[in-house]
Amino acid sequence: MFDFVHNNNAAIKIILGAVALTFVGFGIGSYSAAVDDPYLAKVGDAKIYKRDLERQLQDQPANAASRQAALENLIRQEMLLAEARSAHLAVAPEQLRTVIAGIPAFQDGGKFSPARYQEFLTSRNMSAETFEAQLSRDLLLQAQTAPYLRGQFVSHTLQNRLAAMMTETREVRALVLKPEQFAANVKLDDAMLKAYYDANLKRFKAEETVKLDYVLLSQAQLAQGVQVSDDEAKAYFDKSKGEFGGEQRDVSHILLAVNKGASAADKAKVKAEAEAILKEVRANPAKFAELAKAKSQDPGSAANGGDLGFFARGAMAKPFEDVAFRMQKGQISEVVETEFGYHILKLNDIKGSDFDSQKAAVVARLQQQKAAALFRSKAEKLGEVAYQQADSLKGLEALGLTVQHSDALPRTGKAGDPVLSNRKALDAAFGDDVLKGKHNSEPIDVGNNTLVVLRVAEHQPARQKPLDEVREQVKAELLAREGGKLAAQRGEALLAELKAGKGVDAQAWQPMQSLSRRTAGQVPSGEVRAIFAVSGKSLPGFAGLKRDTGEFVLYRVDKVLPAAALAPEESAQLSGVLSELSANSVTAAYLEQLRQKHKVVINQALTE
Repeated sequence: MFDFVHNNNAAIKIILGAVALTFVGFGIGSYSAAVDDPYLAKVGDAKIYKRDLERQLQDQPANAASRQAALENLIRQEMLLAEARSAHLAVAPEQLRTVIAGIPAFQDGGKFSPARYQEFLTSRNMSAETFEAQLSRDLLLQAQTAPYLRGQFVSHTLQNRLAAMMTETREVRALVLKPEQFAANVKLDDAMLKAYYDANLKRFKAEETVKLDYVLLSQAQLAQGVQVSDDEAKAYFDKSKGEFGGEQRDVSHILLAVNKGASAADKAKVKAEAEAILKEVRANPAKFAELAKAKSQDPGSAANGGDLGFFARGAMAKPFEDVAFRMQKGQISEVVETEFGYHILKLNDIKGSDFDSQKAAVVARLQQQKAAALFRSKAEKLGEVAYQQADSLKGLEALGLTVQHSDALPRTGKAGDPVLSNRKALDAAFGDDVLKGKHNSEPIDVGNNTLVVLRVAEHQPARQKPLDEVREQVKAELLAREGGKLAAQRGEALLAELKAGKGVDAQAWQPMQSLSRRTAGQVPSGEVRAIFAVSGKSLPGFAGLKRDTGEFVLYRVDKVLPAAALAPEESAQLSGVLSELSANSVTAAYLEQLRQKHKVVINQALTE
C-alpha cells in the first residue's frame, strides 16, 4: 500500500500550512530556584527559570531559535496547567495508581511489580513522590489538550480539491542565473569594502574559545575492564536463575492506537494506516526503528525505535504474545490486533534460560555490579585529588585516568561530542573559577554515569578581526551580493520578455522534469508555489523568483497533466492528515485564548 501521508505530508503543509504543537513532560517543577535567580518567563504566578530551559534542551547545544522554541513549549505547558488549576482539576490517586500499574516497564508477567517500579526509580535517582508528581503533571497536560487534538471533521470538497492539487503534474524546465555570471560587471573599490565591513562588524569577529585538558571517569569503561571468571558467573547464575526466567523474546513494535468504543469505520481507517506502514517496513526492514520513532503511538517504546526489550510469556496481551512466540528471528509480522490497537512486530532476538545462553547477560550484570562499586570509590577519590591538586590534572593519572585534549571550543561546544557539548561542562569551562582562577573543575556529571574534570589549557578572548585580515572574505561577499542584484535585474527583464513570447527557445533551459506538489523533491516550496501559480490555459507559461542564495531562477511550464485519482487507502490517509492539521489549528486557537487569559511575562533581557 502506498504510504500517502508519509510521502505527502510536506506537500500538504505547503498548501495548507500547519501548526506544530509539542508538549514535553517533566519540564518544570523539580527545580527550586535560588531567591536571586531571575526567571526567563512567568505565567500567572508560575515562573520558568534557566534550569528548566536547560532541562528541556537536555544539556544539548542549541541556537537561539531552538532555545526560543523550547521556552515557548514550557510557556504552553504552564498555560495549560494554569487553566487546569483554575478549573480545580487534579489527578485522583486512584487514577494515578491505575496509570502506573499499566506501564509495561513496571510489570512482571503482565502484573504490576513493585520491585520493577523501585528499580526504575533507583536507576534515575528519583523518589516515588517526585515521579508521581511529574506523571500527574503530564496527565493534566494530556487532559487539557486531548479534546482539541482529537480528529476534526473534514469536508469531502476540501479533501477532493486538495487531492487534485497534490496529484496534478507539470512538465517544466528551469534556467538559473547565478551571481558569479555577473561578477565581471561588478566594480569594487576600497571605499565599498570598508563600508561593507563597517556595516557588518559582528560578522567579522573571532569568537571566544578555550582549549581544554580533561579526564573522564566512566562506569561503562570501568565495566569493560572488570574480569569475571566462568566459575563466578556460573555460581551467580545458579543462585539467581529465577531472575533470568524462561525463554524470552526481544520484540520491537509499531502501534497505531484505537480508542475504546471506536466505530468499525474508525478501526478500519487505523488498520489501513497500519497496512501501509507494514508495506513500507517490508520493503525496507532497516527503516523499522525510524518508522517506529515517527509513527508508533506507544509512548513507552517509540523513542527507542519500538524496542520493548526481552519479555517472557504472560507479559503481553495474548494475541501479541502468540505472534511474538511463533515468529523467527528477524521476521516481521502481519498486522496484529489487540485491545490497544494494531501492531506490527519485529523479532530481534531469542534467549533461553540455560547458563550458556545466559552467560553473556550474567557476565555483563556482574561487571556492572563491580563497576558500580568501583565507580563510586574512584569518584570520591577523583573529587579529592581534583580539589587538592587544583593546578594540574597530573595527580588524576594515578587513578588510571588519561588526560585528553580538545581543540579550540566556542561557548557552544563541539557538536556531537557528549562531553564537549555538555552544557554543564561548558559552563564550568567558561566560569570564573576554571577560566580566570585557572583551577581544575569539580567532577561534572555529563550523564550515563560519567564524570569529567577539566581545566583550561588555552584561552582566546573574542576579538574583532581587522579589515586586512578578512579583506578577501569581504570582497567575495560583496561580489556575491552585487552579482545577485545584477542576476535579479536580468532575471526580471528576461521573465518579462518570455511572457511576451520573445526568445523562448533561445535560452539554455535545463532538461525537462515532471513535478507535482507531492514529488517536488529538492525544489524549494516557494518555487513549487510559483510553478503551480502559472495558468495552464496558455502554454508555455513562465515564473521566476530570486533565491536566498542570490540566484534568480526562471521556470518554463510546457505541459499540465490532469490530476490522478487516489486509491481508497490514500484517501483515508489524506483524510487523517487533514483531520490532524485541523486539530492542530483548533489547539493553536485554544492556546492563544489561554495566552490572553493567563498573563505571560517574558524577561527579554535574559532570553535574547
